[in-house]
Amino acid sequence: MDEKLLAFAQKVMELKEIKRTGWLLKGISAPESVADHSFMLAIMAYVYSRELGLDTDKCIRMALVHDICEVYTGDITTRFREEDQDVGNPEKRRKEREALEKIVSFLPKEIARELKALWEEFDKCDTKEARLVKDLDRLEMCIQALSYAGRKEGELQEFFDVAGRDIKTPEIRKLFGKVCSEFRKIKGFPEKISDVI
Repeated sequence: MDEKLLAFAQKVMELKEIKRTGWLLKGISAPESVADHSFMLAIMAYVYSRELGLDTDKCIRMALVHDICEVYTGDITTRFREEDQDVGNPEKRRKEREALEKIVSFLPKEIARELKALWEEFDKCDTKEARLVKDLDRLEMCIQALSYAGRKEGELQEFFDVAGRDIKTPEIRKLFGKVCSEFRKIKGFPEKISDVI
């Protein structure tokens, strides 16, 4: 087996050390890593794609690779207002596409093509599977925010605002509403999360 595959694994393993920037910006100590997030998203993609009758294998694979570029770019946050981002969305996509080319360069051509196609499908969000994984990406973020909310660290409202704006799948919006209700119950947080919910 090609040594480049070992190099690929070692490079991707770095995602275990990259902390999610959004949590750091909000003052969360010892936040999850990009790898933690991707694992949880893959589990959710498995369960919810089965429940909704979608291509489960594709959804799991898409969830596993959706943030793989961050091994080179770091976790570039998406904020509710783009002007609050350190890197605007067009520049973020450019950097991610460059990183994608680097990471797939370790792989045999057929696997590289497949990984790139999955990442592009997620980015374009023009299939049912991509929309589900994108919506679950936002839902997972809010579930994680809910777990951090009990620490009384940072202001986590913005994560719910982003998800409320972005989540489109009706079944996932319903789950998002339940997570929001739990968030509202935590002492010290506002009664109403956002008008976008």
